[in-house]
Parts: sequence; structure tokens; C-alpha cells
Amino acid sequence: MLMKKYRHLYILYIVKFLVFFFKMLPRSFALFLGNILGIAVFKFSKQARQVAEHNIGLVYPEVETNGRKQAMVKKNFMNIGKNLADALRLSKYKNGNLDRIVNLQNGKNIESLLGREKGLIVVTAHLGCWELIPAYFSQKGYRVNIITRQVYDKKVDSVINRIRGNFNVRIIDRARAPIVALKRLLLGETVGILMDQSATKNSVSVDFLGKAARTPIGPAYLAMKTASPVVPVAIHRLKNNNHMIEVGEEVMLKKTMSTEDDLLENTRRCSKAVEQFIVKHPTEWVWFHKRWG
Repeated sequence: MLMKKYRHLYILYIVKFLVFFFKMLPRSFALFLGNILGIAVFKFSKQARQVAEHNIGLVYPEVETNGRKQAMVKKNFMNIGKNLADALRLSKYKNGNLDRIVNLQNGKNIESLLGREKGLIVVTAHLGCWELIPAYFSQKGYRVNIITRQVYDKKVDSVINRIRGNFNVRIIDRARAPIVALKRLLLGETVGILMDQSATKNSVSVDFLGKAARTPIGPAYLAMKTASPVVPVAIHRLKNNNHMIEVGEEVMLKKTMSTEDDLLENTRRCSKAVEQFIVKHPTEWVWFHKRWG
């Protein structure tokens, strides 16, 4: 128990140091270090590398040789390292200047859907520097909420949420998500949900990147309860190291007399809407997550 406490403190101080350290660096050098960090994880984290290689092999069987697969995994880890660097430096842009590194595509879709005054459910993935999405839209004046679960330790979680709080992004704990999210949607606010990772509770099995995977029903459930529109949004890195937020088209939901069938089908549709972004930018997704059984 004592060792666990010290381990948590150790990780907390590392996270605090990294946030402080990366904020002090010029962005170009921070991205360089993030790139190096990604390479280091690729070389020294055998477990993460093997999970990523396994997942990529499942989805892209045409990547036959181990060398080709490893090259894709290495590029993936390098991108994640750079995205982590930008996430750690996020507070540098709290005074309204995220436009310096973030571009928006199809932003009118957001305005149009919010114009219905039924709130808005944003479905997204652990793709690119996803932490920039709620920060950007909140900075543009939208009332943004995100559903999250605690990461590893409460104190580490508070450090992350403090950064989000700098942009007035409101956190909805997953344990209280249904009630709180319903209230926020009925007030006409936006609720963001990451739905690309495996879930054991409140989930159904749907196709994801060609393989059956347990997928959270939250977005479909909330949409069916509130009639709030659902839109997929994702972010990826550009060649100049800026980021592009892409807003997709509204997910058209099914409504029949069978709630159970609708929940399954609408979860599938939401998942497919998110999947399209991963297919377009495969080296920016978190392949080291154990997505499939």
C-alpha cells in the first residue's frame, strides 16, 4: 500500500514537471522532444509496441512484413509524442489564441445543428491531439462539456482537469454521466464523448475497423432520450505541425418501435462516423489500446 502511494506521488510529480517543462519551451523544440519521446517509447516499451503491432495487423493484414508494420507503429508513436507535447503546452493558449495552431473545417455544421436548440452530442476518438477540440470550441464561445473517466490517480486527474478548466471546459464524470449530460443537453449545451475504446459496461458489440468490438452506447442513448443531433468531430496534424479539426455530417439516427434494436443500430452508426477519421489518418490513432478482445 505504501509503495503504491509513493508510486502515485512519483507519477504525479512527473506529470507536473512535464506540464511546467513543456510550457517553458518554444513549440518547435517541444515538438522535437515529443518526437524523441515517441521513438523512446517505441524502442523500450515492448508491451505497447506489441499491442500496436497486433492491432495494426488485424486491421491492415496487407502490412505483411514485420518491417513495414514496425515502420507504421514507429510513425504512430512519434505522432502521439508530438500530440502529447502540444497537449502539455495547452495552457499557453488560454488567452484566446488557439487559432495560431488550430484550423477548422466545416465549422458551419456545428452552428447549424446548435441552431435547433436541442443541444449537441459530439462523438470523437483518441485521434490526433484530441484535447485541443473542446478547448478550441470553448474558446469560440460554445458551452462545452466532456464525459471522461479518472486517469490513474485523482491528483493526476486534477492536474489534467485544471488545464481543461483554463478553457472553461466542464467535466462530466462518467459515473454520473447520464443524468448530468441529459441536463446539459436540455440546456442547449454541447457534450463531447470519446467512443473509440473498449467498454465492458453499457456497451454493445458492433463492427469497428472491420472487427467486432464492444462499444459504449452513451451517445446513442443520450440522442434517443433528448432528440439532440449527433455530429462526428476529429483532429489531425498537418504537414506544418498545425492541427485541423474536421466536423463531419450529422449522424442520422434510426427510430422504430424497438428501443433495443435502435440502440444497437445507432451505436453502430455513431461508431462508423468516428471510424472514418481513423481510416483517413491511421498513424494518429492510439493503436496500443487493447480495442479488440
